[in-house]
Amino acid sequence: MKTLSLTLLDSRYIADLRVDASALSIDQLHGRTGSQIAELVLDSNVGPIRLGELFAIEYGPSVGEQASVDRLVLRGDLRRFDGLCASTRFGSTIIVGSVGNDFAKTQQGGWIYVDGSVGQRALSDKRGGFCLIGGDAADGFGSPLPGKLQGIQGGDSIVLGNLGNRACERMRRGILCVGGNIGQHLAHQWIAGTILGMQHIGHQWCTHMRRGSLIVRGECPANPGATLSAYRRLELSFLPILWRHLRELLAHAVTNSELSLDLQARCEGFRIGLPTGRQVLRSIGDRECDGQGEVLVLQD
Repeated sequence: MKTLSLTLLDSRYIADLRVDASALSIDQLHGRTGSQIAELVLDSNVGPIRLGELFAIEYGPSVGEQASVDRLVLRGDLRRFDGLCASTRFGSTIIVGSVGNDFAKTQQGGWIYVDGSVGQRALSDKRGGFCLIGGDAADGFGSPLPGKLQGIQGGDSIVLGNLGNRACERMRRGILCVGGNIGQHLAHQWIAGTILGMQHIGHQWCTHMRRGSLIVRGECPANPGATLSAYRRLELSFLPILWRHLRELLAHAVTNSELSLDLQARCEGFRIGLPTGRQVLRSIGDRECDGQGEVLVLQD
């Protein structure tokens, strides 16, 4: 596996800098020579900036040889870099530090790990692949792109920290697992997919949900935006399959040597703490729009 490492140079990290990093992804760097990578130009609020001015570049092939990059490692405080990892399709991307808005929009494949937090509208229009966020995710997570009618359309996502407001609007399919608290207006106009919330969920969740499975622990969250049926006790055989799938995803992070020991330990603790049972209290809704969605309250 060939690794390309980019470490942010603090000397170029001026206070008012804002970079459009939508061209900075493993897909865009794959097949370029070392000099071509250094000369890649990113737009910013202070004008075009070459990648070599922003990052120290470490990568295996000789200067004139094209890179068959399988793994991209980014290090530094990247909160002023917007659109990073857009349209990622393959390989493994590891980010050691927090990132800006519109992170990994339209992800189609590959494995993305963030040892930090992400800004607004992360994973908008996500279609496939896996993304693990070790910190928090700001408002608008997994939202539709402007002019689009669907949000997350596939793939798996795990957020170990908190999730902001208006997450997963018009989610179509895929799996999201959140270890921390979730803000208000979760899954507005939800189409389908699965969301597992391990902690508190804010008010007005699942308004106008048509399908989809919201799985929570303990008690049903208060103040839903949907009209729900009465709860019934059930045993669901698909739940152990979901728990096993999530544990397998987390096992990849636990064994990834590029991640910090702290993140590896938190992934392992989260993996161990995942539910195991299949007993739930089940309610359906939103009954005001003939919805077939469900809320499953785990009875561990």
